[in-house]
Amino acid sequence: MPQEQVDYKAGFAIFTHDIFRVFTASMYHNLSNDAYIAADNPNIVRVKKAGVTWDDFFKTLPLTLTKDCLTTGTKETFCTNGKGILRFYLNGKEDTNALDKQIINGDSLLISFGTESDEQIQKQLQLIPRTN
Repeated sequence: MPQEQVDYKAGFAIFTHDIFRVFTASMYHNLSNDAYIAADNPNIVRVKKAGVTWDDFFKTLPLTLTKDCLTTGTKETFCTNGKGILRFYLNGKEDTNALDKQIINGDSLLISFGTESDEQIQKQLQLIPRTN
């Protein structure tokens, strides 16, 4: 059975040690027909097929992301250890299972690695592009 076609947008941001990661390099753009980012706003994922999870989307990018580790497109690795914690916030709430969730229109996802305080996390959440 073919998947339902949709036209969703969701915002996301990735921080490592309070540095905002940008996805302006063309190696990240338009890599899947189901969910992709484009050059005009590389922190907005455009979802074209119902049922796509955050994990499905990130697997289309030239990076590796699990619940415990982020390896960037330039091969920098950030894993939960003594130097920091990899945390996920879906729609403003910490959610260790965020990657398993389907992307819904208007979602916002923050992925943050480091030792940031709640106040710093709140500032990072404010930098996720709004889509609705």
